[in-house]
Amino acid sequence: MLKTVRQSANKKTGPIAVTYRAGAHSVFGTCPATCALNPKGSQGAQLIDTEYLQALQHAVPPGGIAWTYSHFPAELLPAPAPGQTVINASCDTAAQAVQAVRAGRPATLAAAADTAPSWPQKIDGIRFYRCPAETSDTVTCESCGNGRPLCARGDRREVIVFVAHGTASKLVGQDAQGGCYGSGGPVALQWKRTSTAGAPDDAEELARFAQSLPPGSMLRHHVVGDVGRPAV
Repeated sequence: MLKTVRQSANKKTGPIAVTYRAGAHSVFGTCPATCALNPKGSQGAQLIDTEYLQALQHAVPPGGIAWTYSHFPAELLPAPAPGQTVINASCDTAAQAVQAVRAGRPATLAAAADTAPSWPQKIDGIRFYRCPAETSDTVTCESCGNGRPLCARGDRREVIVFVAHGTASKLVGQDAQGGCYGSGGPVALQWKRTSTAGAPDDAEELARFAQSLPPGSMLRHHVVGDVGRPAV
């Protein structure tokens, strides 16, 4: 199930196009069951939805840019290619992020809340630094990188760190599964609506939506959700 928004009201993204993706039976239905942030692992996906992933790769506004994040293993994600959606490998440990970068995938790190003072730093020769929107009240996805958001740069080798936030943030970086920022607050409400009222043919709707946007638009896929194949 897919929800599309032509102009987000989210403070962090800024007024750009975004999407939400959920399973029909669970909001976590498209997220990998193995994701450390997924508090409902048993409701998560076991496999990548290859049809949807192919649509996602090509779901870029005319003359614009698109990016997203996935908690599936980096080696299962397509390498970045010009003119396609940049899919960041969202990692739970610095070691995973380093491995992803060395495998040719742009990477991000979900870090525990108490690590905020630790960034930036270099780990195994790879530079890690926080999302600029987390350290500035004036930076959004729209304004990040002077109009070329860091997460939309498929050729970057630096890892972008997202320090845990939200109602379940204390679980990030711990042994217990959970910590997804989408499990509470306004994002959770939007995600829930996606699972009940979103477009059922998400691959087709995604392609249509991307092409309907004004030339040169930015599109952030999956404010919440992932590329997994939901259980029927």
